[in-house]
Amino acid sequence: MKMKIEEIQKYVAMEQADAWVMVDYECKNPVMNELLGPKMLTRKIVMVIPAKKKPFLIAHTIDTVFLKDEATKSRFDLLPYKTWQELLEIEKTAIGCYQTVLMDISENGLLPRVSLADWGSVEYIRSLGVQVKPSADVMQRLTAVYSERAYQLQLKANRLTLQIKDEAFRKIREEIEKNGETDELFIQRFISDRFHQEGMVYDDPPIVAIGPNASDPHYGPSEEKHSKIHKGDLVLIDMWAKMDDPEGVYADITWMGYVGETVPEVYEKRFEIVKAARDAVIEFLGHEIPKRPVHGYEADDVARSVIEKAGYGEYFLHRVGHNIAVDVSPHGPGANCDNYESHDFRLLLEGTSFSDEPGIYAPDFGVRSETDLHIRNGQLEVVGGLQDKTIPILAF
Repeated sequence: MKMKIEEIQKYVAMEQADAWVMVDYECKNPVMNELLGPKMLTRKIVMVIPAKKKPFLIAHTIDTVFLKDEATKSRFDLLPYKTWQELLEIEKTAIGCYQTVLMDISENGLLPRVSLADWGSVEYIRSLGVQVKPSADVMQRLTAVYSERAYQLQLKANRLTLQIKDEAFRKIREEIEKNGETDELFIQRFISDRFHQEGMVYDDPPIVAIGPNASDPHYGPSEEKHSKIHKGDLVLIDMWAKMDDPEGVYADITWMGYVGETVPEVYEKRFEIVKAARDAVIEFLGHEIPKRPVHGYEADDVARSVIEKAGYGEYFLHRVGHNIAVDVSPHGPGANCDNYESHDFRLLLEGTSFSDEPGIYAPDFGVRSETDLHIRNGQLEVVGGLQDKTIPILAF
């Protein structure tokens, strides 16, 4: 999305801050790059967006040649420096007058996509008597919320992914009935080919994993390492893709199947635990989101408590969900449903999506159920489908 200064200033004011202070070096800050456009900047630069008044840039004199175009001058005043002493003095004068600013930091540095400001820059601003708060929710409003068109592309991607998922399980049945076996790599390639045929793209190919292989959440078959699929095998398929479009948003789902006509109780019982955790998240968010701001870590707590009570807490090895946005991968820049790998204090915002994918990765076999959730008009939507029972593949 094209970021508007006025919109950013509104968000800064919502956070009860005087300004958002961004620091960058050699064009690594995505928000700053979006606001300035492609430029060859080689020295430290500080961008300050006050809640009121015109934003300004503190930039080295050598770099100012790239900051004097009309588009930049119309949006930012320019405060050049030559020496590091001048840089600090300008920061002291221009930023030291604020009471509270936002900077790109996170609690204990646990959110890498947020923690872009270096320690020294943050500490210097604090030494001026200025309170520093995280910019995390402003940042995700600018990078994780997407357009109505992107939302429609997401719905299309999910419809096609759910369809291809069914085709993949039928392909397993077909191969077993014809040849007595198939393998993970063959089914992975089948899914990848179907994505391409439907005009979809992905960053990595899907996961197809039989029982013990599925105990590794990020196992993926390769030419060098993959397993045969036979009758009696539990099969996990995790697949993600988006429409080949600049505004494409990923569908990301995981479904379970069993190569047989009925599913043994040992598999179905464990799937029921995972499903209960998945559905508990949906029930919780569906109830709370219309009433109040909800933090990402809260959803993780809900799912984890279900699996812990069932006695499998030590085998739930990852956060319950990740943000999904207009991005090159299904792991977007917004709030994750996470109180395990990190304490994600960011809010689950209107117009954002995220996965809901609890799992149990015990040594004997792994189980995961994954759908995609979206917040629209103050309500929670399930956009990735819901698996109710493990699929009996030979009866599918």
